[in-house]
Amino acid sequence: MFRFEYPDILFFLLAVPLGLIFFLLKQYRDKKRLNLSIDKKLQSEVLPLLSYGKQRLKFFLVCLAYIFIVLAASNPQVASGVDKRVRKGCDVIICLDVSNSMLAEDLSPNRLERAKLAISQLISGMQDDRIGIVLFAGSSYTFLPLTSDYATARMFNDIIDTKLIENQGTDIQQALETASRSFGESKGKDRSRTIILISDGEDNQPAAEDISKSIAKKGIIINAIGIGNEQGVRIPIRDRSGNVDFKKDRDGNIVITKLNEQTLKKISSQGGGTYVRANNMSLGLNEIMKSINKMDKQEYSSLAYRDYNTIFYIFAMAGLIVLIIEFFIFSAKHRIVNRKFFFGKD
Repeated sequence: MFRFEYPDILFFLLAVPLGLIFFLLKQYRDKKRLNLSIDKKLQSEVLPLLSYGKQRLKFFLVCLAYIFIVLAASNPQVASGVDKRVRKGCDVIICLDVSNSMLAEDLSPNRLERAKLAISQLISGMQDDRIGIVLFAGSSYTFLPLTSDYATARMFNDIIDTKLIENQGTDIQQALETASRSFGESKGKDRSRTIILISDGEDNQPAAEDISKSIAKKGIIINAIGIGNEQGVRIPIRDRSGNVDFKKDRDGNIVITKLNEQTLKKISSQGGGTYVRANNMSLGLNEIMKSINKMDKQEYSSLAYRDYNTIFYIFAMAGLIVLIIEFFIFSAKHRIVNRKFFFGKD
């Protein structure tokens, strides 16, 4: 298995296409100015050493070296070995609401970020349990299949955003069905499987309570965490400049999002689980995990990676070699070098 220890650093690779655009625009502008100043037929005589091809080659090598350096900085790692272990734990599916209402700031910094922080803390406290994540709004999908690789789980949790689902709304029924399917086929009602629903409860589909009862019959316990407040708050929308506006409906009225505790309480009750209301001090995951830890643990086999070997030096060395090659390439034609190498042709 291959992974990056610091995947956030890979965002610096976005500078490569931006740099390429600026470089090509600069070359285009320089060529245009040159053509306006000197006739094309005279350019080879007036500027015999000018080579746009070499400039492009040198820029390409600099970009390649930059890519290698960014990859090295993100600390790529390769698993040194795999053990097949028999573990005894619970399967936990986090069913997380990513509708726009989760951007409300009645919890600090907002509902979604507060939920992500709590999920990260939950993952850190796991040992032999498996965790998966289902994201939902107007539709739902399995974002992270069940896994005991907690490093990967934290990485997936970090990149959760409301933009991951374009179809807005809050379809809890479909989300619970997706979460139920994410457990796969399991024989018997060992009650070691649980869904943790995190939402403000503003459900657009009224059949969520019925599906909870159906899922509970499979031995899957549904717990719910209500996030938000009942008084209602506005949903801030920030543009790229950081300016804040508030979400409006089709008539231009500001949308107010409220916590619907009754729906979430009924879902958890029908699902045989616990309901907890989140606040700024605690999201409630610890309380739910205490009840989960009392469940019968199910044995399952899993692949566990013994250790990871760091291979950043391979990318760092490749970047250094490319930079050395770039250093010895002239940006213009060279009279002596041209006689011995192919660089004279442009």
